[in-house]
Amino acid sequence: MLRVVPILILALVAASVDAKVKVTVFYEHLCPDSIRWVSNQLAPNYDALRNYIDLEFIPFGKATSINGGESFECQHGPLECEGNRIQSCVLDRLPQQDAQVSFVTCQMNFAADPRGWECTFRSGVDLVSTQNCVEGIQGVQLQLEAERRTQQIPLTFVPSFSFNDQFDSELNDLAFQNFPAALCRVDSSIAGCQ
Repeated sequence: MLRVVPILILALVAASVDAKVKVTVFYEHLCPDSIRWVSNQLAPNYDALRNYIDLEFIPFGKATSINGGESFECQHGPLECEGNRIQSCVLDRLPQQDAQVSFVTCQMNFAADPRGWECTFRSGVDLVSTQNCVEGIQGVQLQLEAERRTQQIPLTFVPSFSFNDQFDSELNDLAFQNFPAALCRVDSSIAGCQ
């Protein structure tokens, strides 16, 4: 019995060392503030933070579904709705966080193809299955799920963030301005936090 306790303690310590901060990013395909956040906060800091975070991207923002997904209305028009759906389908096909971040940083750029297909091609996903997703029921279902998830937070600004499935307005504002500082507030054991 005495031998089990130290092993259990070591297992708990190891699990806590490997624990990552879950960061959910709620954003919109053509939103200038979302594009700026990806360009100015995520892209330059990702390599230093990648081992400490578990990112989840929810491309929906202030969109709304009509008649259960028969159509969608987006803040920045129909092209944004298409882009949100493309991003949902591509992200669904990219299981690794690094690949997802690479795709999102490619697409969320003022110079990117506004339809999203160039970055989709670069991501390496199968274009035929992705297009079938975008044009079919799977794309609708992914966007309805994105809407459901987005409605779980008090979204007033895009992008918005939750940390470990919790929304905090002060932390949300900080993450928009200084993503590493927000992560340090959530977990001070992250390298570089003081």
